[in-house]
Amino acid sequence: MNDWLSMLLLVLLAVAIIALGWWLLIATEGVYLGRRVVVWLYDLFADRYDRVKNYYREYEHMYLAQPVMERIAPHRSPLVLDVATGTGRLPLALLRHAHFQGRVIGLDLSRRMLRQAARNLYIFDDRVTFIWGSAENLPFPNDTFDVVTCLEALEFMVRPQIVLGELARVLRPGGLLLVSQRINTRLMPGKVWSSGQILELLAECGIQDAQAQIWQVDYRKVWGYKAGSSPVTGGRPLAEVLRCPRCRAQILEQREQTWLCGNCGARVYTGADGVIEMYPLER
Repeated sequence: MNDWLSMLLLVLLAVAIIALGWWLLIATEGVYLGRRVVVWLYDLFADRYDRVKNYYREYEHMYLAQPVMERIAPHRSPLVLDVATGTGRLPLALLRHAHFQGRVIGLDLSRRMLRQAARNLYIFDDRVTFIWGSAENLPFPNDTFDVVTCLEALEFMVRPQIVLGELARVLRPGGLLLVSQRINTRLMPGKVWSSGQILELLAECGIQDAQAQIWQVDYRKVWGYKAGSSPVTGGRPLAEVLRCPRCRAQILEQREQTWLCGNCGARVYTGADGVIEMYPLER
């Protein structure tokens, strides 16, 4: 009897360990284990990510690209920043839109996800740029972008409120902000916000007229505009907006595959896949 009881306890322990591992690594994508684990997991699954997600082109147009274009009309050439861009979901949806004539910058902390994004959007490489960098320290001046987006990512950030502040900081007055709010909260205690909470946080960041909108099973879309007004930035070249990741004081100067800071001497290199590798200088 004692042998059977010991076996049962071992089985229960094994099941508990497996369940805990599933929750920590799969269900919550490593967020309770820290930033390095989250990035490691995304790097690990980067080559399979699109197959797992299986995004439908028609849905991406209907629920992402078209609503963005409607909210910024009549402008068709915005400068867009997509934070936590992953494999380039939002940039791809916009650049496929028949009326979109702007430029998109996608930023992510997973280098391998960006490599896949560069592959996915190679035919648009003259209108999209990918940057390896942190969402908590966006390498751009204040009031730069016409549209700033961050989808299915805030709940996996170590300091999501800091990220929200950064999204608002680089958005120009009158510009459009699009973020997502996770509504499946059972598995992520302490990592998600209610609709009321996220609207309040956005208001504190200077985002007005914010609205939460039904989108997916696990997410709502949250739209808002930065208080004030300013001229449309438009699809400006990256060289006019990219700031040094080390000193944060100066716009970088491009020299072939290298970006140089005239203030602190920092050098930012461009990978073979075209991704601008700023993160090594941030650490």
